[in-house]
Parts: sequence; C-alpha cells; structure tokens
Amino acid sequence: MEIEILSRETIRPTTPTQPHLRWHRLSALDQLAPQMTFHLVLFYPINGGDQSPPAHREAVLKTSLSRLLTSFYPLAGRLRREGLPPNGTASVECTDEGVPFTVSRADIELDLVLQNDDRYLKHYDKLVPRDRSQLDYGQPLLHLQLTHFSCASSALGICIAHQVADSSSFSLLLNAWSASARLSGIGPQLTPRFTAASIFSPLNPPPPDLILPSHCRLHPRRFLIGARALEQLREGTTVRGAPRPTRFEAAVGVVWRCARRAREGLTNLCLIVSLRPRLSPPVGVDVFGNAWVMTATTTEEGIREALSTIDGEYARRVMAGEVHVEGHDEGGSALVFSGLLRFGFYEADFGWGRPRRLGFTNQDAGELAMFAETATGEGLEVWVWLKEEVMVRFERDQEIAGLVSHIDREN
Repeated sequence: MEIEILSRETIRPTTPTQPHLRWHRLSALDQLAPQMTFHLVLFYPINGGDQSPPAHREAVLKTSLSRLLTSFYPLAGRLRREGLPPNGTASVECTDEGVPFTVSRADIELDLVLQNDDRYLKHYDKLVPRDRSQLDYGQPLLHLQLTHFSCASSALGICIAHQVADSSSFSLLLNAWSASARLSGIGPQLTPRFTAASIFSPLNPPPPDLILPSHCRLHPRRFLIGARALEQLREGTTVRGAPRPTRFEAAVGVVWRCARRAREGLTNLCLIVSLRPRLSPPVGVDVFGNAWVMTATTTEEGIREALSTIDGEYARRVMAGEVHVEGHDEGGSALVFSGLLRFGFYEADFGWGRPRRLGFTNQDAGELAMFAETATGEGLEVWVWLKEEVMVRFERDQEIAGLVSHIDREN
C-alpha cells in the first residue's frame, strides 16, 4: 500500500482563545502519563446514500474541526516546560497554533485492506500522521490525516498526546467533533471541562518525564472473539461461588494464558484501569485529561482482585509514588492490557455514516493487548503486539487457534 501526500494544512480555532485561558495546568495523572501519542484509524466506506466527493469530506472535517477547537482549545496549543529541570513544570500553552491536518491518497481499495489483515495491518502506520509515538515539547498535541482510497472510501487517522488525554477524553473529542460536523455545533453534554488539575492536584516537584524505552519491532495481529465464544470463555473460567467474569476479564484471561506460554516464562499482567467511575464522586466523562492508573497481577485469579483494589486511596498512593507496578516500571517483562469498551468510537458519524472498522497502531508502547467493541457491539475485537518470535508461538497456541477457527465459523 503506497501513500501519496496531497496537502498539509494547520487548522486553528474559529475564535481566538481568551488571554485568561493562556495556560492549561496538567493534573498529577497527566504528569505521570507517558510522553507518547495514542493512534486510532477510522475506516469509512462509501455508503449507498452518500455520494459526497472526497473534497466535500475534507472541507466538512476541516470546518468542523476549526469550530471544535474553540471549545477544545488546549489541543491547538503546545506542551511547554515552565522553569528548568528537574523542578520545571509542564503545562499546555494555549497559543492557538493549531492542529496539523494532512490529506493523502492510497493506491488501493478499502475492501482489499480490510479483508487482508495479515498483509495490511503492518501498513496502518501509513494512515496516521506521525512516524513515531514519542511526544516532544513544543510539538502539536493533536495530528490528523485523511486518506482517500481509490474507491472513494476514506480513513481518518488521529494521533493525540497521552499527557493531555486518556481514552475517555479521546472519545469525548471524537464524538464532539463528529457532532459538530453533522449539527454545526456541540451540545453541553459534549462540552469539555478542563478541571482535572483541581481533582488531581499537580505534583510539586513534578515527576520526571516518563519516556518509554525503545523496543524492537513488534508484530500486530487482530482477531475477533465472537459472542458465543465469549460466553463459553466466561462459563469456562467461572469459579464456584464467585461471580461470573465480565467479558473483558474472560478475554484478558485467555490472551494472557496464551501470551505466557508464547513467552516461555513468567509474564506479569499489567492492567490499565479507569478511575472515573471508581472515585467518590465519580469523575465525569466531560472532565478532559487523564484519569487512569495501572495495576498488576501474576495470576489469572488475581485479575478481579487487582481491579477491585482501584479506588481513591489507590489513586492517592499512585500520585504519592507509593505504588510499584512490577515488571512495568522498568520497561520490563510485563504485558500491558487496555480495554477500550463503551467509549463509543463507532458512533463517530461525520455525516457519511459510522466507521466500518477501527484500526490501531502501536509504535513505541511495548508489547500490548487492546480490547475494543466490534461494529455490531457483539463480541470483542482484540489487537495484540508481540515480538516476532513470540507472535509465531502465540498464533500457534491451540487455545488461540481454536478460538479463531470458531470465530471464522461464526462470522
């Protein structure tokens, strides 16, 4: 798949940001987040009722983004360090410098890309506008790329700085943007509040920047766990007298079991967990920023216990530096699991229908497993990045192989 860059433009807010909003303070959890970007690709086919030319989609996205940045004004700014290390504090300077928007063209039809995962997953990096994940000071916090396929379908690639947004905030941004495109504005339920620093007070002195270590090239794989297979997993892992595992817990369990065997050694399981519903009072989805922590376990039975320990006290200990996530803090042997469930990424309709597929790229985050909902809401989509030799053993694992063959018969 070859990509040709057609244009590059910087989109700025329609209305200038007020002087009293010049600086956006990072919260403690923003400060603790890694300096990297999160990548998402949304694939939009040409629908029967939508015959809009590519130029129309491009114009709608740019115009609505400009309106949106008036409300999401920090994303048009730049990450700065106030003062010198080690005591210098990172903040976002809301300068309205804007968001880079790239338009490109692919020499292939969308159906061919989506029907041949083994061949094209490794090319998804070409559909996102950054060639690396690490974020530098003074660089844009949000990057966008619209790619037109030869069939007139399109892909929207988005990169957002993890230091200013978690998955929930990313979802808020995406759904507000699509609403702005369809309705020429966003309602109060999609208007962000930049108040995370008042909930998670910034650390002083700030922690050192968390820059993830470089990793060898990882190999991506995507597979589906169908609804029936998922129910069988839940039934098969239920412990007598204990509640049934959730869909996420059951899926994490099977992927972890197979990954441990593929790695041929002890693998700590690190779970990324949202704090938003676990605090009292809960942190609203409209509070823009990071509200997640990481926990770990070494046993499958410990997954639910690890999740149950996440509360306000655990968050306080994380911010105080009292929590050591074994195997992750050193950039070591842990496998990280992240659930992107109930975020509504498939609701991102800009006026030409919902996305047919989501795509993810992982350039520098290390070995990772991500779990997302399918377009129909039934079953789960699993994305796994492992070293080449580990991935070969992982795919040959009988448990995974049986699961995939079952899925093929289901779908």
